[in-house]
Amino acid sequence: PDNVSAQNISEALIKIEKKLTPYYPEKIDDKDIKSNKNILVIDDLEVSLLQLSKLLAKSGYTAFIARNHDEALDLCKKHDFYHIFLDLFLPEAEDGLKLLEKIIKLEKTGKNDSKVVIISGTEDKELIKQCFEGGAFDFIPKTRDWHLKILDTLRRIDEIKRGPSPQIKTTIEDREKGIVSIKVKNIFKTGVIDDLKMEALNLAVSGYGNILLDLESVNRNNAEILNLVVHIFKTCASNNGSLKLYNVNGELGESLSFVFLDGVIPVFSGKSAALEEFYT
Repeated sequence: PDNVSAQNISEALIKIEKKLTPYYPEKIDDKDIKSNKNILVIDDLEVSLLQLSKLLAKSGYTAFIARNHDEALDLCKKHDFYHIFLDLFLPEAEDGLKLLEKIIKLEKTGKNDSKVVIISGTEDKELIKQCFEGGAFDFIPKTRDWHLKILDTLRRIDEIKRGPSPQIKTTIEDREKGIVSIKVKNIFKTGVIDDLKMEALNLAVSGYGNILLDLESVNRNNAEILNLVVHIFKTCASNNGSLKLYNVNGELGESLSFVFLDGVIPVFSGKSAALEEFYT
């Protein structure tokens, strides 16, 4: 309609976004910002903010929002986010590049250790080159599968932050069927179970909902492990996939059979047998 302006639409989208986003912080408390699930999203387009906020929320993260240079810089000066997603055109490319430069300077002075990921629809190779030269960790083009690339980038950053010897190793077994295997070691080490839950969630949301989980390193049975299996099982099921376990020790296998009843979560002696089950 002629009497509806772009400003009217923008205001309406902001209201919709606030209602749909699980957590839309108007005020950020220091005690909350230190979580490794908090991500800063910088974009001046409401639709993009809504899309990315929902994607991150579904993957277990909380998106904090900045719509312009000043808001973004103010948040970056005050807090240390886990990751930062920055739209290059704010509204012009030089605006995004200038903001990137300032954020990286904060990182170098020790006030911020976030990885900055640029998101843009541009195909200009010179602009993309300038992003990497400016210190961007990655550049994600706004193509059809942009959301898969975002989640893949999050997994890579997680691996880097875990250190050179990550406790969780994921192998893509079949891209077309969305099958992956996960091998975990030192599962009772602090933070590993939470990392494993996050890895399974990111994989399932990315289209890899059929998960083979190697439990060879689990040499004792407790409620925490059973809860972990339940969590991943529900994650797979809610994303149209399934969970299969292999290399399960006898005690854990008996407990799983008792909790789930035989066959609800299939248990196999090795990965080959578990993988074959997906095809048969």
